[in-house]
This record gives sequence, C-alpha cells and structure tokens, in this order.
Amino acid sequence: MARVLLVDGHNLAFRSYYGIGELNRRDGFPTGAIFGYASTIWRLEDTIRPEYGAVFFDLGRSAQRVDLLPEYKAHRKPMPEQLRLQLPHVRRLAGLMASTVIERQGVEADDLLASQAIVEAARGNSVAIASSDKDFAQIVSQNITLWRPPAVGSPSFRWSPMGPAEVSKKFSVSPHQIVDYLSLVGDAADNVPGIPRIGAKTAARLLQFYGSVEGIFAHRGELTTTIAKNLHTFADELERNRRLIAFDLSLSPGPLERRPIDCQALVDFLCEFELDSLIRKAVKRYSLRQSSLFPSEA
Repeated sequence: MARVLLVDGHNLAFRSYYGIGELNRRDGFPTGAIFGYASTIWRLEDTIRPEYGAVFFDLGRSAQRVDLLPEYKAHRKPMPEQLRLQLPHVRRLAGLMASTVIERQGVEADDLLASQAIVEAARGNSVAIASSDKDFAQIVSQNITLWRPPAVGSPSFRWSPMGPAEVSKKFSVSPHQIVDYLSLVGDAADNVPGIPRIGAKTAARLLQFYGSVEGIFAHRGELTTTIAKNLHTFADELERNRRLIAFDLSLSPGPLERRPIDCQALVDFLCEFELDSLIRKAVKRYSLRQSSLFPSEA
C-alpha cells in the first residue's frame, strides 16, 4: 500500500495568500502565497509521509455546472491581483517539489482530484486529500482521508484528518449521504441554494431516518406538511443540486509516480523570490552541501 498525497492547489494557494499576510521581494513582487505553499507542503509531507502525489489546479469553472446553474460560483470576488501574479509561480513550485501538476481546461480541479483519489484507493493505496473544501467529504472512505487545515489565523499549524467517523461526527450523516445532505441544505461556498425550511439539523435527521433523498420522497406522507410541500415544489432544484455537488468520477486520471526533486532547481526558485528562510530549510531538509548550491559562497 502506497501513501498518496493529493493537493487542492487553488485552495491551498488562497489559504497561503490570506494566511501569511504581506510578504514581498525587495522589488515589491508579492511572495506570501509562494512562501505559504512551500511551507505547508513540507508540513503535510512530514505528517503524512507520502510516497508520491499530485497537485490539481482549476482552469475556469465547469461548463457543465454553469449550464445547470448560471450563478454557480458566480458570487465569488475576483482574485486579488497579488495572488493572481503568484499563481503561475505556485504551479512551478508544485512541480519542483516532486508533485505531478494536473489541470484540464473546462474541468474543475475537484473532479480531477476526486477521480484520482477513487482510482488510487481502488488500487489499495492510502490517499490523503489536502483541502478545506467540505465537498470532498463525499468520497471519504477507509482508504481516503480528507486533511483539513487549521482556521486562518489559528496559532495551530496542525492539519486534521477526517475519516468516515469524523465526517459522521461533523455532519451527522455518513460520507455516502453528503451529496444528498448538501443538496438539501445548499452550499453557500459554491452559490448553490438549499431547499427552503430545510436546515442542517432537519436534513441530517431526514437522512438518518430515511437513508437518502429517494427514501425521503418515498415516505413523503410521513413528513410535516411544510417539508413535504417544499420537497414537492423544489424537486427539480433538488435534483439539480445533486448534479452540481456530486463529483464527476468518469474522468480518466493518469498514472502517478514518485518524481525526484531537482534540488538545484528548487533552490534557484527560492533564491529568485528571496525566500531565505525556505532556502535554509531546503538545505537542511535535503541534506544539501551549501557550497555545491552556492559556489560563490564556498
């Protein structure tokens, strides 16, 4: 069994940008997201000890989901310019840190990552997904663990593993019920509206008792008048929500393998952005001889 680390690249870049604060090269170029990304990947590697991994980036919204709901993710604010400038370099860094970089035009990174996770788990590998996106709870299993970051600004740097038991504790439903749960309550992060008068507690209670949306509809006569009426009125919206929230697992992910780190290229990158503390960590981490990396200082 191999340990595989799959990283939600945009998610981690955003968290790094907002979590590190203002950090700039001497010429004013922002470097906070770059610094935070490298630091977090090393922290995750030290905790999870993966044998190989991949980082997934978005190239725009899913055309299929936008067709279903034009407002899908449309409420999100434009990316800050200082983060936009750093993203291409975060992608470069991901490759330099021995991860396979995966992105596909018109396909959401979440779908690519989820498909890869399912394939790796089916091979018997232990999969760690690094993301704060709760949607990944729907594929958590004995072989797939969702690693959630500490809150931005938290003094703790520990990421927390979420397996099936933790998903059930947090949402009061099992992983296989997460799609139905979020379809009922909605997902504000993606601008997906829920069913009126059905909040988190009601949705969890219905799914605990009836098992699924199909089970709820099959026993609609047992529900309160208000809930039964709303489910009937918004049945089409509920089905749309399920299609929006469920991952597309029909994608064909490529094979992953451990890629060697080009230490010189990584140190050159860190020097380019004047990240001196990370250079020192890299020298120690990879047992490098400083004289071979910086001949002029020998």
